[in-house]
Amino acid sequence: MAKENISIQIIGNNHAKLTQQSNLYSSLINQNITAKLINIDNPSLTFDRSELPDILIFLLDDTDLSTLEYLTSLPSHTRPALVVVSSSQDNQLMRRSMQAGARDFFSGPTEPNEIKQCLLQLINEFKLHTPNPKQGTLTTVINAKGGSGASLIACNLAHIASVVSSSSTVLMDMDLQFGTQSLLLDLKPEHTVVEALNDINDLDFAAIEGYLAKHTSGLRLLSTLHEQIVLPGEVDVEHLEKLLNLSLANYDNVFIDLPRSIDPLSACILDKSEHIVIVVQQTLAHMRDAKRLVKILKSELSIAEKNITIVVNRFNKDSSLIIKDIQATLECTNLVKIPNDYEKVAT
Repeated sequence: MAKENISIQIIGNNHAKLTQQSNLYSSLINQNITAKLINIDNPSLTFDRSELPDILIFLLDDTDLSTLEYLTSLPSHTRPALVVVSSSQDNQLMRRSMQAGARDFFSGPTEPNEIKQCLLQLINEFKLHTPNPKQGTLTTVINAKGGSGASLIACNLAHIASVVSSSSTVLMDMDLQFGTQSLLLDLKPEHTVVEALNDINDLDFAAIEGYLAKHTSGLRLLSTLHEQIVLPGEVDVEHLEKLLNLSLANYDNVFIDLPRSIDPLSACILDKSEHIVIVVQQTLAHMRDAKRLVKILKSELSIAEKNITIVVNRFNKDSSLIIKDIQATLECTNLVKIPNDYEKVAT
């Protein structure tokens, strides 16, 4: 998983104020913050020589600039993310703080909420961008041709993953105009994927949970509302990438029901997918579109064949288009058959 223990330290030369602010900030972000008095004579002794904190809050007194000078002397890649809180509004102090690598500078009376938002954003950045050796698995399900059954298959895959294992699972409905996952799961989401994308810069690991509707199976859903109309181009690709990173760092399995289109949003999702499931049926029209889609994935998006699975939905053993023909046409060896049970599915 992503880095969970973000180290935060607060320093200053006033013991009473240091204790007060340390307790306040800890309660604001619900995370432990260690406090340490500044060593005026030798600022380097203020810090643990073996490891600097990830985030450093400096209660700056304009009578002590030696600590700023010490931080400025450190190589930029070793400096902690610095937040300076000063009672003075001196522009010179702000300039020197920025030279020391300050990410934010608060002067004069400061609202606790402003500090809280700053710290949460820094914590979120660490969790998103710290190398993560064990992330969740992203599986994307897409139709080769409209109406092939990808939405139902995506829903069932996510539901099965949630039921048969103790792993945390999220299903995202990325059909922003005609999504059906909330209907399939009989859920009424209070929030939507569009809201999550718009608010992504303010979301952390705890906040994202509030945007998900929860099924009785434990499956979490990030879906759309039927009353909401989202036009192409309204969704920022950078925001989508942040949402995917946050979800993969927070949950074991992420399934995406992706509408059939190749655009910057779908390219971003497909590029991050460990498994891409293409749903087809046994017709020439499906084979034509599926062959084109597979070619785009392999040649344009550089997706490896091992990451692509073809699902033949409503399989009919008596069809003139047999499995060997499909494998040869699509040049994909990973193939799964799902028998036809149209009446039960429709019901």
